[in-house]
Amino acid sequence: MQQFKISRIFRLGLAVGAVAVLALSATAQPQGTDIVLGKSFPMTSKILNREVNVFIAVPDGYNSGSARYPVLYDLNSFISFTLDCGTAGLLGRVSIIPDMIVVGVPSLERGYVPTPFEERGADPTPTDLSLKFIREELIPFVEKNYRTNAFRILYGHSVGGLFTMYTLFNEPDLFTAYLAGSPWFQTNNQYWLKNIEKMAKNRSLEGKFLFMTVGKEETPLTLDTYRDLEKWMNGQPASGLVWKSAWLEGDHGSMVGRNIYDGLLFIFGGWRVPDEPIIQADVARIEEYLKSHDDKWSKYGFEISSIFPEARLNAFGYNLISRKEYDKAVKILAYNAKLYPQSYNAQDSLAEAYLTKGDKEQAIHFYKLAVQLNPGDTAFAKRILENSKSKLRELGVEE
Repeated sequence: MQQFKISRIFRLGLAVGAVAVLALSATAQPQGTDIVLGKSFPMTSKILNREVNVFIAVPDGYNSGSARYPVLYDLNSFISFTLDCGTAGLLGRVSIIPDMIVVGVPSLERGYVPTPFEERGADPTPTDLSLKFIREELIPFVEKNYRTNAFRILYGHSVGGLFTMYTLFNEPDLFTAYLAGSPWFQTNNQYWLKNIEKMAKNRSLEGKFLFMTVGKEETPLTLDTYRDLEKWMNGQPASGLVWKSAWLEGDHGSMVGRNIYDGLLFIFGGWRVPDEPIIQADVARIEEYLKSHDDKWSKYGFEISSIFPEARLNAFGYNLISRKEYDKAVKILAYNAKLYPQSYNAQDSLAEAYLTKGDKEQAIHFYKLAVQLNPGDTAFAKRILENSKSKLRELGVEE
């Protein structure tokens, strides 16, 4: 499994064998290896006129592949970055959502709360500067240094949720999807709720997603404000916007985890190709699903490897082998090898399926192909290469 690297002091405090030992301690702690999450980048922002730190984590397998990924930008990363990474990583690992890059946005100007209209003058407001920083410095930095596609998600909770919805209605093209957890429209005596008509400049939101939430145990003022916000959203529909409002269990702070989990499930609803056609090795049905996915997601730059990972098909193939359903195993692993023709692992797995089925000629063919494709440049590649060569020797094929 690919480990992430980290710089500076951003280390989660989750070290499996910290070297810090109390001076008076008589027993030394065992040495271990740090569990590393991501990187912390110092950036000098000309727009904000200060130095900021940006957190970035990439998904497993990022450094060994070439795929491009969606990016989740979290406005509350000082409290929820680790949660974002864990949630996105878990859901991506089981193919319920695509794998994604997670970016922890530094604290922005004026605590995310937009400047009231009556207080605005000729100079840019703090919110203007924050949006300009995101648009002209942060996003370009991420997209220059990482393999990204066109799908960007903005997530904010509380005042960050207010900023998220402000961004949606003022600069909608900055992001594709918006997650607004308990958006703080009650701030300043409900100023932004009372002025939402003026705030919501853009109502043409084709292809945009919004998931907004509130905790059922929040304060009466929060709940009353949220009800009025829902009422406005239902009465003033933005054209093309796909949105949902959810009342979650918990209070203002405890619902943070549900915001990101439920929000990602909403945005990527229907992403996962069902297990049943894979188990049945029904390639025609699988391709129907992939065609519908491609129609929906390809415009954002999603590739087949994101929609239907090689590892998922491979795992199903071996499951079929263990169940002695060899014809189905060959069919699904052959389809995997067709989707990923340059994958030595896909060819090696197909060879094994043929071997267990008793077709030595085809097994030899695909083991040879696996050897040809395998550069042997990583521990995993070396292990697969040795397996392919060993099987060829067993089948009487000299190197």
